[in-house]
Amino acid sequence: MRSQKLATVIVGSALCAAVVLFSCSKSGNNDTTPPPTGGGNSGGDTVLVNLGTNVILPAYQQLGTGTAALDAAITAFNAAPTATTLTAAQNAFKTAYKNWAAISEFEFGPAADLFLTTHFTNSFPTDTALIKSNTAGATYAIDGLANYAAQGFPAIDYLLFGNGNDAVLARFTTSANAAGAKQYLAALSGSIKTKAAAVATAWSPAGGNYLARFTKATGVDAGSSLSLLLNAYVLDFDVNLQNYKVGIPIGLYGPSMLPKAPTKVEGYYSGLSDQLLIAQAQAYQKIYLAGLNAKVAATKAQNNGASLNDVITNQLTTLITKFQALPEPLSTGVSNNASSINDAYTEIRKMTVLLKVDMSSALGIKISFQDDDGD
Repeated sequence: MRSQKLATVIVGSALCAAVVLFSCSKSGNNDTTPPPTGGGNSGGDTVLVNLGTNVILPAYQQLGTGTAALDAAITAFNAAPTATTLTAAQNAFKTAYKNWAAISEFEFGPAADLFLTTHFTNSFPTDTALIKSNTAGATYAIDGLANYAAQGFPAIDYLLFGNGNDAVLARFTTSANAAGAKQYLAALSGSIKTKAAAVATAWSPAGGNYLARFTKATGVDAGSSLSLLLNAYVLDFDVNLQNYKVGIPIGLYGPSMLPKAPTKVEGYYSGLSDQLLIAQAQAYQKIYLAGLNAKVAATKAQNNGASLNDVITNQLTTLITKFQALPEPLSTGVSNNASSINDAYTEIRKMTVLLKVDMSSALGIKISFQDDDGD
């Protein structure tokens, strides 16, 4: 997901702290850390407790483990680039990238403060020209704003998979820039590992204990945890999944028709697009069923005469089923006009409305980010 919609991806008024270099505001307050609340609710909202304790913190810990394993595998590969060490690094990358799909919905609090965000971690398509320049000796800051399009998982995707294994091995052995490629790859994996570990620690009761603040910031106002969570959750689905991961590759952006762009899918070089979509949809489902469903059900909200909670629950299941039926790799399916991709996109659009309009209205949450895709 790239520059023409950069502001949309990284700027939501509930998520402003993610990229402080951009101008944004939320009722004059850019702080995405929910304030502790007073009163007798010292234990916090039970739904927030369950989400934080059993979904969010474990997901960050899993990402920390996955990115540490990836960094170790890349260290081993750089020390001895062989077909065996390359395969090990590629497998570790796939695991860590799918771990990312389970936490991209939580772009607030520590993730925003520590820049473990989509903008810096998953901007795709990656800028291969910039990567080549960097590995050839150009001066760069691995986490710098100017380098956002050549960092994160998409950059590693290119370096470990781009143009096939023979080309990858040559890139790290016989190429004139092999030393630069090794240095750059190590910097990429090290950056993600460091950020993932820092965010997991920030959430942990044994660390920064953001978990306690999250569970106690009750209510539905703009500073509440539920508002921060749902704004991040809906933005990730609407902008990142609907528009960038599926819509733009198949040539659809809201009501606009665009040229098809199969090379703009997520995980293009590894062919991991389908698995990432499935992992992300399963994460949305897990988050919803961890207590948001109970909150929606308690409102007794309806959708075309049926329980809104039931409609959302069923639509999440439908979405996963549609993603599981997609052709692999997704880029080839886009090129071949696979009808299953358009079918999945139709269900994605339905899901967006249910989350962004129906669920938020039922819960009294204002969706404060803006986009221009017509939803």
